[in-house]
Amino acid sequence: MFDVPLTACPPFDGKISVYLSAVATYYAPSDPSGTSGMRRERIHSRMAWRKGPARRDCALINSDPDLDGMRGLEVVRVLLFFSFEFQNKTYPCALVRWFSRIGHEPDEDTGMWRVERDFDANDEPLTSVVHLDCIVRATHLIGVYGREFIPEDLSPHESLDAFQTFYVNKFIDHHAFEIAF
Repeated sequence: MFDVPLTACPPFDGKISVYLSAVATYYAPSDPSGTSGMRRERIHSRMAWRKGPARRDCALINSDPDLDGMRGLEVVRVLLFFSFEFQNKTYPCALVRWFSRIGHEPDEDTGMWRVERDFDANDEPLTSVVHLDCIVRATHLIGVYGREFIPEDLSPHESLDAFQTFYVNKFIDHHAFEIAF
């Protein structure tokens, strides 16, 4: 992955199509269902989910295919799925907000990796556009709380904004366990 400054991009005045979700297809060798262990799942990013609040799923991005598990993956929260056509080629993309791993190993007590939200030099959430081919699969984050209890009025849809650090839940399903860990 690499950053391209906006000034280096060609001018664009075409149509942008927005989507509510995308499907990730990935190899899950221990899964007997599907064709040769292939698995599909839908990742959502929408303003309202079932007539309620917004749903912005988190996902794993393949940042270094030469590294195993989470060492070669990054965590993002998908803010928007969109595509555009440029010079007769369609580019499916996602606007994402980045998280960074804390440390070089999983947490000693839980065995799960910890992440925190990334911020730029102006203390704004670090966001960028990525090609959909970078997305491996959805992931589930669990807020890390300390001596303080979780507020009673905290809604599940607010948890990604309420906590500072998160565990990447490897126990959400066996695919997460085998792919990311």
